[in-house]
This record gives sequence, structure tokens and C-alpha cells, in this order.
Amino acid sequence: MLKSKRFWIGLVITIVCLVLAFQGIQLDKLLEAFGRLNWFWLPVLVVVFMVSYLGRVFRWQVLFYPYRPRWTRVFGALNIGYFLSNITPARLGDIVRAYMLGTLERIPVARALSTVLIERLMDGLTVVVLLVALLPLIPNIPNDWRNAGLVLGAIGVTGFIVLAILSLQKERGMALLQRITSPIKFLRREGLWRFISNLIDGFSVIREPRPFLTAIFWSFEVWLVASFLAWLTMFAMGLTLPFTAAILLQVLTALAVSVAASPGQLGVFHLTAVVMLTQLFGVDNNIALAYAFVFHGLTYILLTTLGLFSAWREGLDLARIRDISAQNREVSIEASHGVPASIVQHGDNATPDATDVNGNAKVPVQEPVE
Repeated sequence: MLKSKRFWIGLVITIVCLVLAFQGIQLDKLLEAFGRLNWFWLPVLVVVFMVSYLGRVFRWQVLFYPYRPRWTRVFGALNIGYFLSNITPARLGDIVRAYMLGTLERIPVARALSTVLIERLMDGLTVVVLLVALLPLIPNIPNDWRNAGLVLGAIGVTGFIVLAILSLQKERGMALLQRITSPIKFLRREGLWRFISNLIDGFSVIREPRPFLTAIFWSFEVWLVASFLAWLTMFAMGLTLPFTAAILLQVLTALAVSVAASPGQLGVFHLTAVVMLTQLFGVDNNIALAYAFVFHGLTYILLTTLGLFSAWREGLDLARIRDISAQNREVSIEASHGVPASIVQHGDNATPDATDVNGNAKVPVQEPVE
């Protein structure tokens, strides 16, 4: 990992953002601000976090339509993926969790990767919708922030349109692409085109009203309950702010980390939270930074704990998790073969659950490309 450019870029982003966040901070007042935390709120915060997090589990499960991976497997893979994203830059955990779940549930890995892409687009669109809804309620939002959010929203909408077109016109699109790339010998590999075919198949959920609307529901559940968690954490820190402040915090930090990715959002989250709370709501710098560390630390510790638990349950140790990171830095044709057997230990419970969304008919299992 130390040889990775992504690691060093992420580290630089973290350091720069933390230095900026600590500007004007007085250490004694910062420590005093940490003392404002009411620990009796902790059990409530953990429960609310899990309600929001389970929404992510159910949404990811729905995005595999017409496959239905078991939610316990989805939960475990998601835990390990977020754990890896917390300790590595550029959301490497997203790729790893797709490999793991695709292999364990006998779903083409390319299809699993497509669900991660759709999931990220849905997150982006959800936070932009929330931002637009907040504009009349918080008129002092800087125009730069508004414009950045609207641009990202337009990109997300465009992305969904492109994916829907690809799904609807799959055969024509692939035929055209094959003709264009035919002079390139490497791109003639049959396995590559089967991988691309499975990837495009994963976008078909966009054309299915029921699972797609269900995924949209879970997206709003995730972000609204997470905003409620941020709001309760404000109360736990003695901050009396409107619920709109918590929603805006979630929206702006999500947009910020999508532009400048750092391991575990460290630094980027803190700087964004401090700027928002101080400039828009007049919160003291020291209290704002203390809040950012408490809220980020709570989610970071819970995600790390869940990741370590699932790694232990799946028979993975930290060395093997690092191997997954090293072997999956770049997405390539080898994705169609799934996670190597040396990484994931299959047990008796690794059988596929290839029922449809109603649990009735078996979905034909596609074997990995040879």
C-alpha cells in the first residue's frame, strides 16, 4: 500500500484538510468542547446508525435484481468493503466487496460491480435532491456550493440516462463497440466481451419499476436517518440547531468527499463540517471541530468494528484483506473470474441463493468466464 500513488495522494489530502480545519483552534477550548459530549446518548446513536446502515444493505441487495443474494452475505461484504475504504484511498473497498459477494453468491462479478456504480449514482442524486429541497430553507448557502451540487446532480442524471440506454440497446451498442475496437487484438478476447455483457446486464434494474423504486426508497431512508443521527449527535454535544443543519451537513460532506477522496473521509469531512457549521450557523470553531471528530469518530469506529467482525466471520485475517486490496487495485478482465480461492475461504454456507425477488423461481447461475 505504501507504494500506491493513491495512498500518498489520499494522505496529502487528509493532512492539508486537517491543517486547514485546525486554523484558529485553541487547544484548551477544543478539549473543553469535547467535554460537552453527553455519553448517555451513545446507545441511541448506535441504534440510529444501524437503522441507516441496514438501509444500505437492503438497497444493495435490491440492486442485484433478478438475483437475490442473502442479506447476511450482503451485510458481511458491505462491512468488509467499508472497512477497506476506511483504511485505503479511492474507495477500493467498493471493488473488493463486489468481488467477494459475486463469488460467494455465484453471481457474475461484473454484475456485482455494476450494482456498485448504480449505488454511487443513487447516493449522488439523493444528496443533490436533498440540497435542492434545502435551498429555500437556508438562503445563505454560498452560490459556489449550490452550483457545485447542481453540476454533480446533472452528472448523476446523465449517468443514469447513459446506463439506461446501454441496457436498452445492449446488442447494438456492443456490436458497434466491437466494430470500433476490432483492429486492437487485445480487445478481441471473448472473455472481455462476456465481462462487459454481464456488466451491462447489471444496469437492467434501472428499467424495472418495482426494484428501482424500492432502491430509491432505501436511498432516502439511508440519508434521512443518517441526517437524524447527525442531528442527535449535535444534541449530545450541546448544539441546538435545526434538523436542516444536519441534513445540510450530510449533503455537503458527501459532495466534498466525492470530489476529494481520502481514507475514511479523514480531514475532508472535518474541514467541510467546520466550514459549514461556522459560516452558516455561527458555531464556534472549537465546538464545530470537536463535533466533527465525535460524529466522524462514531461512524468510523462502528464501521471498523463491523468490518473486523465480518472479516473474522468469513475467515479472513488482516493479511488476506491487504492481499485483496493489492490484487484489486485495477479492474480488469480477471474480474470475471471472481475472488481467488486463496483469498476467500468457502464453507458449506457459501451456496448460492439464486431465487428471484419473490423467492419463487431459480435464476440460472452464470458460471465465471474461463
